[in-house]
Amino acid sequence: MEAYGIATLSGIPWTGATIDAEAMVEAINEPMIVLNMGCCFFKKYLARKIREYGLVKKGNFILSSKKRSNIYVDMRRLWSFPKLARIAALLMAAEIKSKVKYATLAGIATGGIPLAAHLSFTLGWPMGYVRPKRKEYGQKRLVEGIDEGAKIVVIDDVSTTGSSILKSIEALEEIGAKPILAATLLDREEGAEKEITSRGIEFISVLRLSDVLGSNEESHARRGVR
Repeated sequence: MEAYGIATLSGIPWTGATIDAEAMVEAINEPMIVLNMGCCFFKKYLARKIREYGLVKKGNFILSSKKRSNIYVDMRRLWSFPKLARIAALLMAAEIKSKVKYATLAGIATGGIPLAAHLSFTLGWPMGYVRPKRKEYGQKRLVEGIDEGAKIVVIDDVSTTGSSILKSIEALEEIGAKPILAATLLDREEGAEKEITSRGIEFISVLRLSDVLGSNEESHARRGVR
């Protein structure tokens, strides 16, 4: 595991010492400590490890938005690396907590559900989820674990155009819940933020596609198949 100079962390005055990012996160349970110590440090570490662990794929892909792209970031594999997933959850929890005092987390199937579960454990907030389609048996619900009138933070792992988040927002509003914030681990920077904020709902992301791509790859992605 890599060691980094403590001096790279904002707000830490010491110099000459080193720190292991994953070992540090194992000892931290409060997301605001991560925020205060310097999210930039952990975000850069997370972005680089996403590349190194092979989560960035090159090819010809159809995204959930139905767009085509030559870059695919397989964030579902993040959960195969528990320490890295913990860093992602702490970063996202810190971002959310800086915006919202308390709410119910609603994970979007399927990638947003494990992320919402991590966040629920980290923040101590209740969690539910939105199905891709309504159940055809039992209570035939589209939304699970969400109460009418609850303030909601909608959680997804990757956003592109924002269509999945917007569909979930509509489903939540139909049952009387109140989405106030949409949060994603990775924003592909293809319109999600604009579409969601146009609905009067704030949008935040831990990383952007440009964060996990090198300069050459970023340029190539921008010229990629659409």
